[in-house]
Amino acid sequence: MRLRRELVVVVVLLAVVGALARTSAGRFVLPLVALVVVVGMGLLLRKRPAYSRTTFGPRTRILESDTADPDVTCVECDAPATTTRHYVREWVVLGVPVVLLDDGENPVCDDHRD
Repeated sequence: MRLRRELVVVVVLLAVVGALARTSAGRFVLPLVALVVVVGMGLLLRKRPAYSRTTFGPRTRILESDTADPDVTCVECDAPATTTRHYVREWVVLGVPVVLLDDGENPVCDDHRD
């Protein structure tokens, strides 16, 4: 659902930019929009990349943390979980995550950690 909503926003923005390009106001607005896009990309490139700078497209990261709650059980065998794996699926441009596609967590025990 989130991707569909973002696609609708992009299409509407492109329609507005196309309408502005045909007016005299477009001479002033479109260079300003281009400047905002360039500054936004510059800010994205200054961030520490989660992936290599040549990465483009959907990628998945897995982050692990210790589980403090003793009531949490492993998703594989129902033993007490010792680690929680947080996974993040995201769309990446130049090594910087731009759109979150999916995320979640899975508690696992030491036997199913690898």
